[in-house]
Amino acid sequence: MHSTTNGSKRASVKRDVLRSAREHNVRFVRLVFTDILGASKNVSIPVSELERALAGEVTFDGGSIDGFVRGEELDMALLPDPATFAVYPWSASDGAEARLICDVGATDGTPFEGCPRTTLRRVAETTQTHYPGLAVGLEVEFYLFESASTRSPDVGSYFDSSPNDRGEEARSAIVAALQAMGVPVAASHHEHGNGQHEVDLPHGDPLHAADHLLTIRSVTKQVATRYGLDATFMPKPIEDQAGSGLHVDFRLGSGDEAPKLYFVGGLLAHAPALTAVCNSTVNSYKRLVAAWDAPIYTTWSHRSADALVRVPPSQSQARIEMRSPDAAGNPYLSLAVLLGAASDGAAHGILPGDPLVGPSYALTDRERRERGIRPLPASLRQAIEELDADQVVHNALGDHIYHAFRDAKLAEYERYRRAVHPWEHRAYLRLY
Repeated sequence: MHSTTNGSKRASVKRDVLRSAREHNVRFVRLVFTDILGASKNVSIPVSELERALAGEVTFDGGSIDGFVRGEELDMALLPDPATFAVYPWSASDGAEARLICDVGATDGTPFEGCPRTTLRRVAETTQTHYPGLAVGLEVEFYLFESASTRSPDVGSYFDSSPNDRGEEARSAIVAALQAMGVPVAASHHEHGNGQHEVDLPHGDPLHAADHLLTIRSVTKQVATRYGLDATFMPKPIEDQAGSGLHVDFRLGSGDEAPKLYFVGGLLAHAPALTAVCNSTVNSYKRLVAAWDAPIYTTWSHRSADALVRVPPSQSQARIEMRSPDAAGNPYLSLAVLLGAASDGAAHGILPGDPLVGPSYALTDRERRERGIRPLPASLRQAIEELDADQVVHNALGDHIYHAFRDAKLAEYERYRRAVHPWEHRAYLRLY
């Protein structure tokens, strides 16, 4: 009876999607998914194919996608989640365009172990057994620059507002577009850097949070171009300005102290390996330095702005903020490994030690050793080494994604290592 009820509900949701497409005069639908590295991919179909798509009958060559089945041709199916149907708010004279976010599966409809969205769903279900009622909120930072440059359209700082600020106008339009697509926005404001902004999402289901972040990245870039601006979620686009992070705010269903401490303990215990996934570009490590309140040690605190994990004073529902991630990586994998680490904290009763009071930057080597505080990796290469040594984070990713991810990131680091950078020209070209 239960499966029959679920089947009827799914059929009803699919009918709603088809009706909504007709009502909004949708002409094309983008079937959106991510590769393992977090890049947004899509297959565009005419609306006449929407019913086939909803039945999981649209396929693509998985051998063309990073981390899927490179080196061979293999048809894979796009399995749309009808609940993610949304019409893009920009108008077109010949009909609207919509999107559906998809899982990736085999052509017989079975799950694919290399699908990041399926991976997050698996880990989130396990996490709910340890932390019932867990919800996730996101604080998403990004820069808006003048087109094809790193010049800022403003000179603002925290919470500034200017009536002549194109960045401010663009951010308002971004929020309006997100809301039109069903993405809830709790707040938005100017951030510390010139041209830097933040959009905050309220707490909700982890899978929805990752879906929303995927939407934010694409919508922000699309809307920014209409104001003559380029949007970037690059963690550290300018050396002497604040980096852009993705603060992940967990809300537990209970305010009890033990689950909260185990959650923090799990995050701290696996923090070095987590950075490989949550800070997955070589540029990420330009942000994780002792400046701009960026976390660089495995510390937690109630108030310190540069702690890796911040736990505000006790409330009816405990809040735990992980401050190291950035939005340049794969949102599904980032949340999956964070939840996997937290679950390990509960499964093994890992305690985080005493909270830090004061800034972590001021700690001496001796103080860190005495308290068991470790530095976060200083490079993507170091982070991959930590990932290789951490079976819990490996298990959260699954074997397929772990191997494909580490191979791709080691190759990326090697390309970076061999590249000759402008700094080297400035430092050495005329000197030697």
